[in-house]
Amino acid sequence: MCKTKVNSVKSSILKATLLAAITLGGVEVSAADWLMLQGSQPEFVAPKGVKVPYRRKTPKLWGFVQVNYKQDSSDILIPAGGGNAGKNLTPFAMLNPDLSDQSGFNVFRARLALRGMADNENLINYFFMTEFGNNGINNLVGHRDVATYFSDASITLKHVPYAKLRVGMFKTPGSEEGLQAVFVSPYIEFTSMTNQQLLERKIRHVGTAQTGGAAGGASTVHYTSTEVEDPVSAFRDTGAQIFDTVEVMDTWSLSYAYMYGNGNGISMQGSNEDKTNYGYLALEKSFGAGRGYYTEAMKFFVWGQDGDRVLKSFDGTTTTKVKANRKRYGLGMTYYKSGLRFEAEYMKAEGMIYVGAKDTNTDPLEENWQFQYAIGDENKADGGYVNLQYEIVPKKFEVFGRYDVLNRLTNDSKGEREFKTATLGCSYRFRGPTRIDFNYLIRDADAPGNANAQKVVDNMDNRFSVQVTAAF
Repeated sequence: MCKTKVNSVKSSILKATLLAAITLGGVEVSAADWLMLQGSQPEFVAPKGVKVPYRRKTPKLWGFVQVNYKQDSSDILIPAGGGNAGKNLTPFAMLNPDLSDQSGFNVFRARLALRGMADNENLINYFFMTEFGNNGINNLVGHRDVATYFSDASITLKHVPYAKLRVGMFKTPGSEEGLQAVFVSPYIEFTSMTNQQLLERKIRHVGTAQTGGAAGGASTVHYTSTEVEDPVSAFRDTGAQIFDTVEVMDTWSLSYAYMYGNGNGISMQGSNEDKTNYGYLALEKSFGAGRGYYTEAMKFFVWGQDGDRVLKSFDGTTTTKVKANRKRYGLGMTYYKSGLRFEAEYMKAEGMIYVGAKDTNTDPLEENWQFQYAIGDENKADGGYVNLQYEIVPKKFEVFGRYDVLNRLTNDSKGEREFKTATLGCSYRFRGPTRIDFNYLIRDADAPGNANAQKVVDNMDNRFSVQVTAAF
């Protein structure tokens, strides 16, 4: 059997496994309540088991810091001649956010937040958060001029029953991996599908369209940014959201959200030229034990995102606007009980497909990373993950394993890439989310229809990382 058919069979088997796991199958609250946790102050608290109304107007100041060390074993490929002479062709061998080294320490996240209620009736809530770390928000691929300090700034109005209104800049309804709080997960890096196709890198100005020579002979139309202007989206947007979580029977609850956003991530752009619609629906069963991230519950969810992206292209004489569509959707489930956590999610992307960072500097001693997208409604990508965690010592020491895949540009035999990553690790928690995590990533990539591109992705190898999270 040829390699292409083998890879196709493997992909089909994995998709079936993900869908079966989803079908059969929380910082501070259970997983379905990420919407409520991040957008609403609680109506009641239960100190010492006694449920009482929550009416404390004193603002809550909190935050966390994550410091990590990473070591990547991949080979760096810099051709000596030809059209790519001097350019680094292996961005996957470099560490985020700078893409300049293969090992080192990094203050990855350093966030400070303030939240609370503005009135005695708990009808007006607010949430603000800043970011001071070295990541895609403040230092995207070495372009520090994109620096911003606010990642969240929102107000929630709770005057209408079952229809809370949140306005401002905040996390959008979507994938569980993107919606959950980043400081609770023991995984230091996102899955390939989430990192490449959900964590949007905004590009506004691009060069002329490329076909054939782009992405190792891809037939799809590609555009490369001419500069990096905005931070990574960090799964956020500016807009208005209607949402709530409603008890439907006994231990079951239903969560929903609809958001209309500018489509500009956290760039502070006021235009809605890239307007995007976001939808989310989840059904959750509570098992009635635990609290916080350890709330025992099972959830099934679906989500979708659909938006426009307008790019400006300059051919040296005239400026033209290129309009693209960006669709993302998925479904999944989560389960946590008695120290066992299981999660599975399947996601699809259509339209504007991110195909990676591209070195545009021919100096072999320097890189000038820009972003490249395949533009067109015909473009497709899909992927997902299965995650299993088990607490050997409850709330103290756990082991975990996650397998994730991304099939990118499945509509283009020359441009298609398949990424497969198995992450193994363990975590020791000192108190709450304050802990140390160890991750070992076993990584592999294939270019099933492109022998020349395969020579590039063959340089990918494994990665080790350790991270300390301190929360207050």
